[in-house]
Amino acid sequence: MKKLIYSLALCGSLTVVPTISEAALGDATLHPGTSNSDVKELQQKLKNKGYFTYGTTTNYYGSITTSAVKSFQRANGLSADGIAGPSTFNKLLGSGSSSISSSSLLRVGSTGPNVQSLQQQLKNKGYFKGTTTQYFGSITKNAVMAFQRANGLSVDGIAGPATLSKLKNGGSSASTGGSSSSSSTILRQGMKGSAVSSLQQKLKNKGYFSAGVTGYFGSITTSAVKSFQRANGLLVDGEAGPDTLNKLNSSSSSSSKPSTSTGSSTSSSSASKVISYGKRFMGTPYVWGGAAPGGFDCSGYLNYVYRNAVGVSLPRTVASIYQTGTRVSSPQPGDIVFFETYQPGASHAGIYIGNGQFMHAGSSTGVTITSLSNSYWSKRYLGAKRYL
Repeated sequence: MKKLIYSLALCGSLTVVPTISEAALGDATLHPGTSNSDVKELQQKLKNKGYFTYGTTTNYYGSITTSAVKSFQRANGLSADGIAGPSTFNKLLGSGSSSISSSSLLRVGSTGPNVQSLQQQLKNKGYFKGTTTQYFGSITKNAVMAFQRANGLSVDGIAGPATLSKLKNGGSSASTGGSSSSSSTILRQGMKGSAVSSLQQKLKNKGYFSAGVTGYFGSITTSAVKSFQRANGLLVDGEAGPDTLNKLNSSSSSSSKPSTSTGSSTSSSSASKVISYGKRFMGTPYVWGGAAPGGFDCSGYLNYVYRNAVGVSLPRTVASIYQTGTRVSSPQPGDIVFFETYQPGASHAGIYIGNGQFMHAGSSTGVTITSLSNSYWSKRYLGAKRYL
């Protein structure tokens, strides 16, 4: 009989999935949050090929394992989603998968002459500023990300085979531009000057930046850039790089819709539609990654209800949803309430329906109504945001 284990889903809730035997690895799907002996075996196989470099293997599939899986997938021409599914296992177990040496995968925490060589190459191309060292810290990571972004690579801040090869074989150099926000400039938090002022004004003209133009790229500007990127289908990193600036300068970019209310209250009509529509799915089973009436995870449920009830599109994950919306001190019906479960930050959410209750897709209950005063959820409550 297959043993059952608990696995953390996209939204941070728990769901029951069957474990797998070594013989069935090719048909398995392991994902972040899974905890069993198969994860340990996955880590060991990744370690044998040089992708899992953080010492002792464990039974838990966390961020380190996810990063190792992504690196393996990227190096072997697979979709780099960090989930070890059949394609990844088949490639990992096959003789044709590529291995890497520990010296060819550099990331935060790495040390030694290879790090200094990386920094010097990045410096030669204008991405690394300052004195080179033998330590891979946040400055090096930011430089690697800037290089990756400018050269069409996956932006993860890890100098793996693809990044190192591009760096050594003709990767483009960073812009040395001055104050103008040209298509090759990258503006990010902490910068200041006329280019930042121009960015703020353009964001203001499109309705994303509501503060005064200061010329300083702070958290408000970062938030405005993210909102613009999200609305225009761009990578949401809060940095105004070539893609963001080009889109901002384009007449086809989307403007922020002006609010029809002060933000102090939710539209009662829209809220009623959301709640009424959401209740149609009471008892629908929980399915990890589910986003349709056959089965929902918590963010899939929110997406489906808001989109179909009132035409509001939400980001796919709870963490991304939490980055949008308007924070409110006390929730009103139709607002979304957020919780911190298995990791820091928002990882579960539901629709507030009034009287201290919220409607959500729970892993053990499916779509259900729960009280905010519930002993489990009350300790994990982060707050509420408004989207109507």
